[in-house]
Amino acid sequence: MKVKCPNCGAEFESEEAGIVTCPYCGFQIKLGEAKTFTYDLKVENPWRPLSSFIRLQRLSPNDVEWNARILERELLYIPFYVFFVKAEGLAHSGGLSTADGRVEFFNYVTVPAADGFDELINYPLPTRGRRYFDGNVRGRLVEKSLNEGDAEKRLKKEIRELLKMEAKRYFHWRSVSMGMPTFELQFDGLVYYPIWKLKYKYGPFTYRAYVDGADGRIPYAEFPISFTKRVINALLGFGLLASGFFFGRFFMPYGATAVLGSMAGALFGAWPSLKRAFRFHGKASEHRLLSEVAEDFAPEEEAFGTIRRFLKAHF
Repeated sequence: MKVKCPNCGAEFESEEAGIVTCPYCGFQIKLGEAKTFTYDLKVENPWRPLSSFIRLQRLSPNDVEWNARILERELLYIPFYVFFVKAEGLAHSGGLSTADGRVEFFNYVTVPAADGFDELINYPLPTRGRRYFDGNVRGRLVEKSLNEGDAEKRLKKEIRELLKMEAKRYFHWRSVSMGMPTFELQFDGLVYYPIWKLKYKYGPFTYRAYVDGADGRIPYAEFPISFTKRVINALLGFGLLASGFFFGRFFMPYGATAVLGSMAGALFGAWPSLKRAFRFHGKASEHRLLSEVAEDFAPEEEAFGTIRRFLKAHF
């Protein structure tokens, strides 16, 4: 399709409908009756909701809001493909006892139409406030780099993981394997959604985050781990290792196997605390449970966990 830019008069070829960008002057042009939408920007200061969200994380320091320094703040209009999805699959228990269970999913799912935004897959857009996109934005418009076919592949992978999580939650299985689900996909449109991209520095490290420009939610945020909480975990971990060494010497008359068993048990019990002690970045999201968030803890909870691992390792 040949397109003539109404802004600069240049002509160029375009193979798709919807909003296209003039390669000569950057003007946005709407072609055909494409279902292309956007949302109004309502969050002018993204640091305020981000700092409040970081302060709520149990591992974060209390002074991030005042001592962090913003390095980068940019408003992006990120394209999202919106699909209505119906999916059904058969889950299998991965434990000692085999069992099968059928799980279903039906809801709207979003997939970023550009590379580099994997943290925003299946980000739930607001149900209100959507309007037709006219090409005028206050920030930087991110150009599409994925077609609908590529987006559907990413969507199916994401839904498969959601079905596995649903099977774990519903059937109380510790591990789950999932066959290939059946999908019904209905394309609902393309949305250019306002997202603030931030990068800030706290101490010697830098962290990045996204802030919803329409309602202030936090799709993804990295935050520093409190030095005090890392020290607590280091003490717990090394204390458990020391106990393994002590019991190893106690069991020395019973042979090398008893010593190695004691040390191995102590190392197994201390590993979670040591791993957290040397972790400087935390990750959190308001719309999905990240693996780092699933391992979140309070220091006193970790202390009891360490005691339990100690008893399990040696008795």
